Amino acid sequence: LFEQGDTMQSGTFLCLLALIALPASIVALDNGLAPLPMMGWNTWCTDDYCGLFDYCYDKEIREMADAFVSEGLLEAGYNYIMLDDCWGGPRDANGELTADPKRFPNGMQPVIDYVHSKGINFGLYLCAGNLTCKYKRPGSWGYFDQDASTMAKWNVDFVKMDWCHHPSLSQKEVYGMFSESLNKTGKAIYFNLCGWGEGNPWEWAMPIGNSWRVHTDHLPIWWTKSGTADIIERMAGLSPYAAPGGWNDPDFLMTGLFPFTHAESQTEFSLWSLWAAPLVVSTDVRGMSDWKKSVLLNKDIIAVNQDPLAIAGDRVFADSDGRQVWIKPLADGDFAVVFYNSDNFLPRKVSASFDDIFNKQINPRQAAANWPQGGAGRMKDLWEHKEIGVAASYETWLLPHHSVMLRVTPAF
Repeated sequence: LFEQGDTMQSGTFLCLLALIALPASIVALDNGLAPLPMMGWNTWCTDDYCGLFDYCYDKEIREMADAFVSEGLLEAGYNYIMLDDCWGGPRDANGELTADPKRFPNGMQPVIDYVHSKGINFGLYLCAGNLTCKYKRPGSWGYFDQDASTMAKWNVDFVKMDWCHHPSLSQKEVYGMFSESLNKTGKAIYFNLCGWGEGNPWEWAMPIGNSWRVHTDHLPIWWTKSGTADIIERMAGLSPYAAPGGWNDPDFLMTGLFPFTHAESQTEFSLWSLWAAPLVVSTDVRGMSDWKKSVLLNKDIIAVNQDPLAIAGDRVFADSDGRQVWIKPLADGDFAVVFYNSDNFLPRKVSASFDDIFNKQINPRQAAANWPQGGAGRMKDLWEHKEIGVAASYETWLLPHHSVMLRVTPAF
């Protein structure tokens, strides 16, 4: 990833790689960013209320930057800190955005500079309409060029643009306008389209943004509408639409947030990583428990998310009883595979033969399938961090919402 302040020219080589890797019908946003999914933290659920009380403030953001270093997040690859709908104040006499003077009494620049001093990129929330979503702060409609210029002047590295109070134009039109405004600044700024999956952005957003939300806000209740199970279903079949430069975004990770169980947090992290989705933590990372660290700092699973082949994983099996199998091809010829029980009440035995699931083509950039019939693989459990044997298939009993994630190396 780039250092702060790099211009779009510094990403030309990676842009070319991304363009070569994409299907002929898709062209990536030409800003040189996101050759692999980004990793970071957002203020949304810091106090466990997920947007209801998003109280970001100067001291909190500095503490989070410190925690990135002390808790091992920066070393693990998390290198973005992003403020959601919590920071904005009124526009000044020149129409410029300002920070909330109570939360950021010295303005936003000292906070940005502090985050950058830790080697971390900095991101801010904007809204495509005339007001923001939660707190009715100034939106960006009518100020696209000016707000993009402000982001560049402040040395912001990431912009999330929400879709509340939007004009009567399509998302493709509106987000396309702001993408052009960002490009005009000459600074490479990661652009996240937060349009809640309306209008199937995966079909058109690649030339506009670096990631796009595929659904409404992720709720930490597994089975409810817009809960984790709902997002999992939405992600099925979307692998062909993700590639270097642009990624499907299933929304924030809710790791450890009530009422999530430990097993649900592990399943969430497994699937987000397999999908090559942005890994954006939304819960407090100050003084993390050993268990929370075991999830968010799991090097084996982060390696799957950040695999240089950069192919998003996808589902290759599902039945009406809740059994699911998802795979992701990896650069060294290995496969990541998640066995998942989506049933809300009953345990299920989930199984698959490797020659069946690994010969399924999930992405046009994937190499031709060549796993031989009956071919065995060496299996590593990525949560237990241990080899579990060599076999041509795998089966396991899983409790509701539980999963197993393996890395399978050809052994033939």
